[in-house]
Amino acid sequence: MEVSSAVYNHIHHETHKLSDVAVVEASSVAVTEASYAQLTHRNEKQRLKRRVMRPFEKRYSNLAHKGYLVPERKRIDYVLVYHGVRFEGERDEEKKKRLRQQERNRNRFEKLMKEQGFSLQKDEVANHVYVKLHCPFKRLCYEAEKVKLEMPLKDCKIPQTESGNIISQLMEKYLSTDTDVADFVSGPFCVDKIDKFEHHEDPTNFFRPAIRSLLVNHILINLDIRSMKEVQEDMTDSDDNNEDHLCCCPDLFSSSQKSKETLSDLDQKNSTASLKKKGLPYLLLKGAYSDAFVLHDDSEKSQQKEDVYLTHFPALEMPAVAPDVDPRKDLDEKWAQFYKFQPMWHIRNYFGEKIAFYFAWTGMLITTLWIPMLFGLAVFFYGLYESVTESLKVQNSTHSADTLKDVLTDIKKAFDNDVTPFFALFICCWGTIFLEAWKRERATLAYEWDVDMFESNEPDRPQFFGTKVKKDPVTQEDNWFYPFRRQVIKFTTSCSVLFIMVAVVIMTVVAIIVYRVIMDIDYCPQMTNSECFLVTTVASSIFNAISILVLGKLYEKLAGILTDWENHRTQTKYDDALIIKLFVFQFVNSYASCFYIAFFRGKGGIFKERYIDSCEGSCMTQLSFQILVLMVVKPIPKFFKDIIIPFVTKLWHARPQCCQTGCLLCSGQNQVKDIEKPSDQDKHNVHMAFLERERLKPSLGDFTMGEYTEKVILYGFLMLFASSFPLAPLLALAICYIDIRVDAKRMLWWYRRPVAYIAEDIGMWFEILNLVNFVGVITNAFIIAFTSNWGKQFDLTGKLWVVIGFEHLVFLLKYLLAYLIPDVPQDIRLAIRREKYLVHRKLNEGVPSSKDIDFAHLFPEDLLPKNIITEEEASANTVANSRSHDSSKQRKESKKRTRHWKNEQEVDC
Repeated sequence: MEVSSAVYNHIHHETHKLSDVAVVEASSVAVTEASYAQLTHRNEKQRLKRRVMRPFEKRYSNLAHKGYLVPERKRIDYVLVYHGVRFEGERDEEKKKRLRQQERNRNRFEKLMKEQGFSLQKDEVANHVYVKLHCPFKRLCYEAEKVKLEMPLKDCKIPQTESGNIISQLMEKYLSTDTDVADFVSGPFCVDKIDKFEHHEDPTNFFRPAIRSLLVNHILINLDIRSMKEVQEDMTDSDDNNEDHLCCCPDLFSSSQKSKETLSDLDQKNSTASLKKKGLPYLLLKGAYSDAFVLHDDSEKSQQKEDVYLTHFPALEMPAVAPDVDPRKDLDEKWAQFYKFQPMWHIRNYFGEKIAFYFAWTGMLITTLWIPMLFGLAVFFYGLYESVTESLKVQNSTHSADTLKDVLTDIKKAFDNDVTPFFALFICCWGTIFLEAWKRERATLAYEWDVDMFESNEPDRPQFFGTKVKKDPVTQEDNWFYPFRRQVIKFTTSCSVLFIMVAVVIMTVVAIIVYRVIMDIDYCPQMTNSECFLVTTVASSIFNAISILVLGKLYEKLAGILTDWENHRTQTKYDDALIIKLFVFQFVNSYASCFYIAFFRGKGGIFKERYIDSCEGSCMTQLSFQILVLMVVKPIPKFFKDIIIPFVTKLWHARPQCCQTGCLLCSGQNQVKDIEKPSDQDKHNVHMAFLERERLKPSLGDFTMGEYTEKVILYGFLMLFASSFPLAPLLALAICYIDIRVDAKRMLWWYRRPVAYIAEDIGMWFEILNLVNFVGVITNAFIIAFTSNWGKQFDLTGKLWVVIGFEHLVFLLKYLLAYLIPDVPQDIRLAIRREKYLVHRKLNEGVPSSKDIDFAHLFPEDLLPKNIITEEEASANTVANSRSHDSSKQRKESKKRTRHWKNEQEVDC
């Protein structure tokens, strides 16, 4: 058969491109176009057969073939920013060298990201280059398996139990906000069993937003740009001052949880090389990238003026459609409603468990404060009634005309009345009830959020560096360690600095006391009562509040530097050391003046006997006013920092952005038509403006650390001095209630989106709350006996018996309440046991049960294939084969002798 020259040339060219097809001689074999297509198909089929598909790939191949697979949208999971500075025209050689090194590091890092499957897009805006990253679903799955995440199992939805009483039903109907959230039984994620998990056919929404950002952050901080030569150098380098070898990776789990497993280090071994990884934190430290952040999810509220979806890669071939879910809009509508419960599931799904546990704890504090608030109001109004009644009697007898002084006196006396001891007893018992209720709530949330089974083996912090190497007693691998002698020196230095700062606090308190005494003794006689009250009581309280705020901010920075310098090995030890430093200082800084007024004021003189800091009647009124001022003044700087400053900064940054994007306010022409139908360039400009606005938003930083410190100090005012200020529960309730709603707004719209860390509880703060409860019993006992008007009816011995009797009674009630209230609800205990059973059954489907197994035989003999023989047949065959082999050997030797005899006969002939 003849073939045209065109067909021959086409075949000859294509056959050279096929690696697995033998070279065909065109001159001897005539190949038609049909036969060539068949050959190509056969070659492709053989190539696919050689590649082994994992169950994960087979599953999604079948879903795509059947049309059940939902296409994955390329969302922007992470954004890296660096300065678009060109170093070609740079004259400074040192700077030029640094810029080149930064570019090399970026190129290495971006190459590693592409090897991990990341998609990268770059855009330059205002001398900043934005690198938008998308991590594919398959890479996220493998990372989730590596860190052993708990994911919801398919067809294992937990039915919601109906409330048995009318009150619970009404609360769920009118106050609950999580009615639309479904809970599933969860199990450890496994890539090869992806079909066992819920929504596996939808790669875009399989991982909730919080987990997705966490996994991407985990991947980026564990990439290593070092070459093999650099790794070998790091293995032998033990210089603790070499900053280039120190990684700044943040912990991925709760900074406050104790003995919890962290995502950022789960895959790091206790080897010397892994402690010096050069990932994203190293690049941020060295300036290769100037910033890195996670974008907020798409929201209808943020797109009312933009009409373009900003958190996905721009795809012109796909029309913009509204997202299936709008978590920020849902949170804004439900979280901002003051009369409803917080949407804890939505908060957890968007911000992670660490932040969600803080809001859950604050919500529990608000819920339990209602009864103490009502009791405190009743005590205050009772005291106000008694003081007004007594004041009217005095006015009728003396005809006093100083109305303002009388009103102030009545209000001050209202805080100290005969019901004060009973209110203190109630508050001390309430503290135990609150903590027991929180333990039950924590157990419930930890079970529902699948974080109650975290492992307790915590690896080293990436920031930790060692100076010597020793053998690990378990793995027998070389491991860096930091000498104990250096740790003792650093801890001693930190404690010395802490004591110095505490001494500074005490000195400021003494200075304020001296000011008030001098003003009261030397200047008040020439003033009216209202003027004297302002320059002594009011002014001294304000000065004390200002000193508390200034010294608190100063020591907060200093404590962070000291804790970094101490070089703690694990994140838990680091967090515990930082929390202890902050709380000890804040305890003295916030409560020193209150302890002085409660227990030392009026007990001695200053300089001379003339200057005696005495109280008019009782010091309870001065203590009450001091607590009132501190509770009101302390939230004011936070209000300016969290609301006023970000709002002004946003307005300032929005002014040039408005002009750059050509909005109606800056342009002199009508842009309505262009807004309704934006061009591709308009969409690109709005997208870039959105990235620039996100970059300019302030970072939350360590959000939970600051919020816990503030709330625990507020809780301390409530517990330590409850007997002196019955309105403390009302103020605490109002401050916490407003604060969580303000935090909701600023976290959703005003601040950057934080990485969603995972936590199991509130960490060491629970132990601090227990300590505050314990100290509160003692302080309230002494205030009732030695400071209040009620205790003046006893002599010194009687007062001591009051203290002993009060604290014994309260401790007995507290321990009784703690014993009677179980830490874990009974239904949660049962649910945990049932979930373990369901997870085991779900993940082991297809495995035969013990009823189907024949334990008497190693394998079933009745189902043997023809090519498998039994043990008896094998032994008989062995004997037969041995005999056959012997006879065959004899025959071969006989034939050999016969051939040899014939050969000899032929030679003789």
